[in-house]
Amino acid sequence: MSLRIYNVLTQQKETFAPIQPPQVNFYLCGVTVYGRSHIGHLRCFLSFDAILRYFRYRDYDVRFVRNFTDIDDKIIARAAEISAGPEGAWRQDEAYANYDDAMWSERLDEDALIRERAAGQDRHLAEVVADYFIDVFHNEDFQPFDLVAPMSEPRVSQYIPQIIALIEKIMANGFAYESAGDVYFDVPTYHAKTQSYGRLSGRDVAQMLEGARVAPSDKKRSGPDFVLWKQARPGEPSWPSPWGDGRPGWHIECSAMSVEELGQPFDIHGGGKDLIFPHHENEIAQSEAAAQMPYCHTWMHNGFITVDGVKMSKSLGNFITIAEGLKMAPPEVWRYIVLSTHYANPIDFSRTREVQGAQGTEVVRGSIDIAFDRLEYFYESLQKAAQQLAEAAVDGSDAAGQAPVDDARVDAIKAQFCAAMDDDFNTARAVATIGEGMKVLNEFCDMKAKAAAKLPGGASARLSTVAKIADILREVLGVLGLPAGDPTAVLEGLRDFSVAQRGLDRAWIEAQIDARLAARDARDWARSDEIRDALLAAGVALRDGPKGTAWKVLRG
Repeated sequence: MSLRIYNVLTQQKETFAPIQPPQVNFYLCGVTVYGRSHIGHLRCFLSFDAILRYFRYRDYDVRFVRNFTDIDDKIIARAAEISAGPEGAWRQDEAYANYDDAMWSERLDEDALIRERAAGQDRHLAEVVADYFIDVFHNEDFQPFDLVAPMSEPRVSQYIPQIIALIEKIMANGFAYESAGDVYFDVPTYHAKTQSYGRLSGRDVAQMLEGARVAPSDKKRSGPDFVLWKQARPGEPSWPSPWGDGRPGWHIECSAMSVEELGQPFDIHGGGKDLIFPHHENEIAQSEAAAQMPYCHTWMHNGFITVDGVKMSKSLGNFITIAEGLKMAPPEVWRYIVLSTHYANPIDFSRTREVQGAQGTEVVRGSIDIAFDRLEYFYESLQKAAQQLAEAAVDGSDAAGQAPVDDARVDAIKAQFCAAMDDDFNTARAVATIGEGMKVLNEFCDMKAKAAAKLPGGASARLSTVAKIADILREVLGVLGLPAGDPTAVLEGLRDFSVAQRGLDRAWIEAQIDARLAARDARDWARSDEIRDALLAAGVALRDGPKGTAWKVLRG
């Protein structure tokens, strides 16, 4: 089956055909580095990470570029707040209305570290702010997630000459004008000649122009016009240009960086749906105005993330940074949460919470709990298979020379996974396919000896089937970026996270289990029950089996 992608530009699924096969040139809008990344950024980068991994799985040569916006009004504003000091008037801003003591402590500690880093440097504080948060991006926020590394991570501040050259081309072609030190893109002129402005976002240019007549700018000729170069303002970082000292507008930055790194046209441009207009619409217009050729063939956008049904906002107090998110769940759980929804659809992240109802307190399960349960099921299934194969000393690819049972059913697991991913990278369906594969794996793992003896090839064929299914499932998990190694290590990691989150001590838990075992050996059932109940009250559930006592930390 061919790979089909929903192209936002054409509003339809299209068979993907790279410009220079098997090379795929892929540009993803990165973060603006004025603060810590949040779970909206995480949703974007994990969604596209799975897409990049699948491209590579399909043997495409991916040239992946992801930028940093290190020149921006928000970065400059953060620098101004740091300069004003911890008691500055900025603390009264609405954005900080819901900050608690812990949030203020973290914020002020960050500001102090940035001031310390800036000491003795002959650079604008905004540049130091950007450097600091790029380091946080790499070494803290995204370090635990094992994202596919980009071929290049261009920073706006390193591409000023290319940005100026691009603006000069646009002006030479008659699609931009200078106004009192600023340079603006001329939307009406561009649209009159191309009839293409608004095609990505579906905006009606005539309506935009009509609305613009109501309140024209003192510098812009029409409302939809957007800035390519901003005249320098006192106290802001700036660079020399043919129009005077200044800095680039936001939209021109990505056009210059993407084309410099990937050429024009390139294959795929990605980002969040919030970037469709005006950012990506303007990227297309200015890039095609400059080069007189298509900018990018395929546009992909991931959906929004909400928290308990409400858009994330600092002013609403439901803003979750990645650092905070990693206190709620480990990286593989966040990856599962993201992958369980198609990249273009919205995700409503819900915490586990207690709701008072008519029948008392009801525990409502949240996204994290569901993801934890599913991952535990996946890796417990693979662990069971690994233990059976180890006990029988079976090689992972063969069992006493026997062919697997029902090859078509087994091979369908990978085929259905690939069919899901070939259909616009439908990770939700791909994850469901993995779940179905785990059911098949458990069916063979749990098969009784008498039933196994009746299979073609007998018990050894059962084991061969277990080995093949487990290999396939580990392979497709790895394609999505989920752990594909030792399932026991994954389960231990999940359990250790839950132990720490509940404030428990693993040594204490295991000591209690040993004490209970001793009580059971002494037939002291009352003591055994007392220990079990105490562990359960602490959030630890026990499960007795023929191979001993297993334990699990309960969610919620």
